[in-house]
Amino acid sequence: MGEDRFQHMRPFFDAEVPKAIERLMGEEALHEALEAFLGRRQSQWALGQAKFVNSIAEFQNHISKPLVKHILDTTASEVTFSFPEGFDPVGALFISNHRDIVLDPALINLALTERGAPTTEIGIGSNLLGLSWVRDVVRLNRSFVVPRGGGPREQLQASADVAAYVRSVVLENQRSVWLAQREGRAKDGNDLTSPALIRMLLDGGGEEMWSALRVHVVSLSYEWDPCDAMKVRELLIRKAQEGAYEKAAGEDEKSMRKGLLEWKGRIHISFSSPLAWQDGPERDHVRMASVVDDRIHRQLWPFDNAAYAAHLIGEAGVSTEIISDASIRDACEERLVSVTKEVQLNTAFSEEEIRTVWCQMMARPWLNVQHSKMSSAISG
Repeated sequence: MGEDRFQHMRPFFDAEVPKAIERLMGEEALHEALEAFLGRRQSQWALGQAKFVNSIAEFQNHISKPLVKHILDTTASEVTFSFPEGFDPVGALFISNHRDIVLDPALINLALTERGAPTTEIGIGSNLLGLSWVRDVVRLNRSFVVPRGGGPREQLQASADVAAYVRSVVLENQRSVWLAQREGRAKDGNDLTSPALIRMLLDGGGEEMWSALRVHVVSLSYEWDPCDAMKVRELLIRKAQEGAYEKAAGEDEKSMRKGLLEWKGRIHISFSSPLAWQDGPERDHVRMASVVDDRIHRQLWPFDNAAYAAHLIGEAGVSTEIISDASIRDACEERLVSVTKEVQLNTAFSEEEIRTVWCQMMARPWLNVQHSKMSSAISG
């Protein structure tokens, strides 16, 4: 019963892997996409490895992990992880902030495997899976499909299915699951959890369900965002059009490629212990969404460029060492020139408008960290 119910959304079982690989090997569109993303040499290597894959673990160990490590070797100066004492990912639900479509879950899986733990099941929106071969690839990488779109009835059913699936994996199968804290990336840099996500997961179970799911918060910190110009452009268009924005064809694919292959600088991934339930006057899902936010913000690593961006928009509290550091200033100014040039390719926004939005976006994680520190000091 359980297998049939979740067949439309779950990752492949090992027995289904050979057929999926056979389909993929015959997909010319996949070969072209891999070459566009990875280059001829790496794409041919990946396709060569795929011929010998017969299980999900083999796909991840022999293709996914080596590719991610290769990409990080060339696009990141440093990747670090931090774990709490006694970290136990068995039967855990990971909720993280969301900055990059592909790399966020890939980095979490890399952190887990580097620690000797099993990979997590990854929730990925159906809006990113328009092509059948893309759906096959993500299901080979231990991903399950989170339905997007549809009318109110379809959305309600989709939420019920996702919640039931997560409970099945975590509580019955004792595996871990990763979900982003909200639908879509935090394009303005402000990491906020959707209360609707928490309501879906609790399903009326309150503290008992929360404790059973063993919710671990994961904070992802990137020094530089390869998609910053795309995000600034979208934010400016939304502001000019009262919130309206229509994605161009191929925009998600462009974001994925830039996020994977362009420079990110330093990256840090921080895991929490299971997050304790907190009582309070607000509704459960609203209150616990705020609890998740606070933990995400406390665990973020605010890099110096974020602090300098805060200084540029007049925020107080930035250290004089950062303000006076010529290398930080020059790196931010160089980035602003590049972002401005890209945004102005097909828009009429001014340099001042672009500069302001970029600084606000970059500064937001630093501001959230400062706010969490202040709240902690007051409550302490």
